[in-house]
Amino acid sequence: MKPDVLERLLMDSALGRLDPDVEALLADHLDGDPAAATQARELQSVVRLATDAIRTPLPAIELPCQIHRLVWRHRTEQVFALAASFVVGAGITALVFHANLRRENVAVLRTPALPSSLAAAGTRTPLVASKLDSLPFWSNQRVYLLAAAASKAGADAREIRQ
Repeated sequence: MKPDVLERLLMDSALGRLDPDVEALLADHLDGDPAAATQARELQSVVRLATDAIRTPLPAIELPCQIHRLVWRHRTEQVFALAASFVVGAGITALVFHANLRRENVAVLRTPALPSSLAAAGTRTPLVASKLDSLPFWSNQRVYLLAAAASKAGADAREIRQ
């Protein structure tokens, strides 16, 4: 008999999957071949040990007591995280405002100073008035538009004086 066929038959025999007729033929072959009989006994003991190991119930494993973090410590970490995010946000906001205020101050300083009578005159065209109404009060565009309207009003007043 070929060794690979014999090995498969021995495995099936150890697992109890052979037909009775094939089992009888295999037993006759094992009586005449002592090496194959030794291999069959070894394989039978391995299968029996594996089956016993699989079928035995495992003892219940007790988990060790978990160390719970204290609630106040967790809350403190959350408060510190919130405070850190607030500080970072406030710092970024301060930097942005500082940069914007510096630009607006430069823009305001570049506009010519007008006499109070011209500033109060309110000589705005309807187009300038509608644009001023559409812009937010503290926007750079509003400052530039007011400066341009004031300089035009100042030029018109100078022409009138001359």
